[in-house]
Formats: sequence, structure tokens, C-alpha cells
Amino acid sequence: MEICSIILSAGKGTRMLSNIPKPLHLISGKSMLQWVIDANKSAGIKKSIIVISEEFKKLENQNIQTVIQKKPLGTGDALKTAVPLLNNFEGVVIICFADTPFITPKTLKKISNAFKNKTDLVITGFKKFEKNKYGKIFFNSKKKPTEILEYKDAERKNTVSNICNGGIMGIHSSALKFLSKIKKNTVSGEFYLTDIVKILNQQDKNISYIEIMEEEILGINTQLDLSFAESVSQNLLRKKAMFNGVKLIDPNSTFINHDTKFGKDVIVYPNVVFGNNVIIDSFVEVKSFSHIEECRIKKGSIIGPFARLRGRTIIDENSKIGNFVEIKKSNISKDVKINHLSYIGDSEIGTSTNIGAGTITCNYDGKNKNKTKIGKNSFVGSNSTIIAPIKIGDNVTMGAGSVFNKNIPNNNLSIGRSYQINKKKNQ
Repeated sequence: MEICSIILSAGKGTRMLSNIPKPLHLISGKSMLQWVIDANKSAGIKKSIIVISEEFKKLENQNIQTVIQKKPLGTGDALKTAVPLLNNFEGVVIICFADTPFITPKTLKKISNAFKNKTDLVITGFKKFEKNKYGKIFFNSKKKPTEILEYKDAERKNTVSNICNGGIMGIHSSALKFLSKIKKNTVSGEFYLTDIVKILNQQDKNISYIEIMEEEILGINTQLDLSFAESVSQNLLRKKAMFNGVKLIDPNSTFINHDTKFGKDVIVYPNVVFGNNVIIDSFVEVKSFSHIEECRIKKGSIIGPFARLRGRTIIDENSKIGNFVEIKKSNISKDVKINHLSYIGDSEIGTSTNIGAGTITCNYDGKNKNKTKIGKNSFVGSNSTIIAPIKIGDNVTMGAGSVFNKNIPNNNLSIGRSYQINKKKNQ
């Protein structure tokens, strides 16, 4: 049986008060839309169609098929916009929403599997007894779903149900023809996809109901919703890290990206932020107030406190990157020490080299980024300014307080400072 998903992503998201289309807002470094795309892929759904608005200039995943809903006329109209792209498709169509990013592959598989019993429609929902603004699902005496009413419509009709609509649903391709029977809502002027339940029930079609967790369909409409979704995501990522052997001293102050990878016995101290594309090997310590993105930190290294690593940096085994050190797009070899107050950019530093406090690699000449290469077992004195491009050999000692702008061969002592002059003061 073929399975396809249609992800509705054309809502204007005006309540976000942002120029960024709502589905492209990030949660733990990944867009809401990408969360849904990834859930579909993990569930084994190979074909996806995304219904977008004309506000979308591009999508982060260009391999996914898209269709534009020109006017925001509701979810029913959005689905009808996508149907022509199915061509001669025969099978199950699962409808997801880009602004409900936490739907799980497990639930998507449950929906797919329900169609093995010659089902025409599968809807999802959850029980909630507190007052809320979810749409409500109604059942007949045989516990068959008969209707879904939006919150305002249910309130107007004075009907009550404790089963809330999850929104996510699956429909067999043979039942898609009944979308044409959905009528425009007289109050909102939109075509509600939820009306398909009543329509198929009247046609005596087979409708199934699956209970899911409310957290899976957490909807995001405002910046406040987005911040709550971020906290949900962070808690999931923190728990996953700790269950895999990472020690988070204060989990609530550690921020992890969706793609952060940890080895075993990693220790992360309070107030650390991991950005995109970070790999942390085993026995690494990351101390407080460090910000790390686009880098690999290898076994046994110690980072921070107050360190910033970025730009495809690699820190090799047992190196020490200390307080107020920034490293950008550099390869730092084994057993290197950069302990204090330094900027290392576009550089290669050899094994067991020590970089003194206040060292700066001047990598930008106003037009180009230039490289600094320092060999192994070298010592760079404190408050050194290294002007790239430059090559510094092995076993080199560089005098503190110097400016270096010429290559230094192996086994040299190099000093690039002005002579000190002492003058007696007038008495």
C-alpha cells in the first residue's frame, strides 16, 4: 500500500508578528516544517507534498514537492489544492500541519497501519476535561466518529465533548473525491477539512479514531507558543543526552541543538549553548558560559569557561581551550593549550603547542581571510600579534609582547618587539 503525506503549511501566521513565514521559525535550530518532514521520513513515508503560501520564497529542502494555495481559504481548500499532484496515486494520504512540529513517527505509523482494515478515514484526538479551545470530536452509540466541530461552532450549538481533535488525519485516496462536498463555513468563510468526517459518515464510510498525546499536536501561533515549544524540545533533547551518558550539571541552563552529538562521560557545566553541527567526543568537559557551534571536540579536551568555538573548528584530543578564548575555522591538534584571552582564526596549530594569554591571529586584511600555521611543540608568548599569512615552524619560541609578520623556521627563538627605553624622571 502506497503512503503519501500532505503537509499544510500555507497559513499566514499573522499572530507571529514576523516577516519570516511561520513554518520556517526555528525550534532547537530546526524549522517547524523540517520537524514534520523528518517525522514523516522516520515513519517511512517517502513521498511528501507541502502546501505553501506565496510568501514562501524558498524551502530549506528543495527536494520536496510543493504547491501554492493562492488564497487562505482554510484546510479543506489547502488539501484540495494538493490533490492534483497525486496523479494516479492509490493508497493512504496522511495530512499533517507544519505548525504542529512534535507529531511522532510512531503516531504516523499507527495511522498508516489502521488502513489495513479497509478504513476510509482515520482521525486523531485526545481527552481533555479542562475548558479549552480545541475542536471537538463526536461519536455515535457504536463509538464511531460522526462529526468534528471547531471550538466556536461547538460552542454556538451548545454541544459538549471531552474528546479534542488532534488535527492529524489519514484518508484513503478513494475518498478524496468527497472533498468537493465540503462547503464554505458561513462564519469564517473558510473550507474546514474537519467537515470531511460528517460527509464520509453520511456516506457510511469506515472511519477510525486513534488516541494520541496532546503534546504531539502542540500548535504554534504566537511567539509565546514558540518559546513554549522550544522548552518542550529542549527538555526532550536534554533527557536524550542524559539517558545516553552525558552529565548535565544544570539541565535547565544547557541549550542543545537538534543535531548535537555527544559521546559518553561528557560533562557540561551550567549556562552552555550548543549551536548547529556540534560533535562532542567522550570524556570532554565543557565549562560554564561557553558557546559552541560548527565544531568537533575530540576525546578528553576541556573547553571554557567563557569560550566561543565556531566556523568548522576541530579541537583534537586532550587540548585545553580556556576562558575568554574564541576560535574560528581552525584545526587545533592534540595537547594544545590556549588558556586565556585569545583569538585564533583560520589557523592550524600543531601538537603540544602553547598559546600565551592575549594572543591574536590577525587573519583578515580588509579583503581576504589569511591562514596562520604554527608547528608542534612551539611556545607563543603572551600578548603576541600574529599577522597572517604566516608559517611558524616546530619547536619555536616566540617572545611575549611581539608582532610577527614573517615566517619563522623550526627551532628558532623569535622576538618582534621594540626596544625598551628607560629615562630618568626630572626631580
